[in-house]
Order: sequence, then C-alpha cells, then structure tokens
Amino acid sequence: MANKGTDQRGEGQAGERVTLADDELYRAFASKPRRRLLHLLLDADAGSRSVDELATLLSGWEAADSGSAVSPNEHVRTRIALTHVHLPRLAELNLIEYDPTEGAVSATAVDPAVATVIERSVADVQSVQQ
Repeated sequence: MANKGTDQRGEGQAGERVTLADDELYRAFASKPRRRLLHLLLDADAGSRSVDELATLLSGWEAADSGSAVSPNEHVRTRIALTHVHLPRLAELNLIEYDPTEGAVSATAVDPAVATVIERSVADVQSVQQ
C-alpha cells in the first residue's frame, strides 16, 4: 500500500525530534529557502534571530546567487514567505522555535544526522554554483 503522505512520527507532538526516517522532513527539505533558513539557525553563534534579520539574510543570499541587488520588494516577499509558509512549517516539525508575536526564531536541538543533511545540502549547492 502506498504511503499517502502520513507523518510517521505523529505530527504535532511537542518535543519530538524529527529524524531521517520522517517523511515530513523531506517535504520540508524540498524547499531551498527552508534548507538555508535551517543552516542559518543551526550556526552555533546564531542564537535567536528576528524574522526581519532572516528575511534580509535569505534575500541577500538569493541576490548573491543571481548576481543582482536585493530590492525592497524582494525583502518584503521573503519576509511574507517566512511568516506565512516556511517558519510555521519548520515549527510544526519541531525543527525551530518560532514566536510570531515577538518575531523571534531559533533552532531546536535537532538530531545530529538531520543537522548533517542540512549542512551538506547547503554546502553542495554552494559548491555547484561556484
């Protein structure tokens, strides 16, 4: 019988760490902005970051990839995508802590294998682009 997209870890159970066996992890990783966002948050020195700071970093990263400057509209689009799509999705999987009221975002303790996949996926994309 085919897997109909069910989450094998029981979605919404607070405190559970997502592992490489979780189907929803791969859905989350299918998005380059989410992989980059996790990479930024898993940086040991990152601590808590604001949504605005993350929007600036991600839109700058995209601009650097394309060789263009970041427009104010692009920054706004990135911030909207973060607040309405990417951050809630990653928080749902317990990969980040997101306080929409305060606009604060931080990484949770992720499985070391998951952290390795995140780091390698970002590093591989950067090496291909160079």
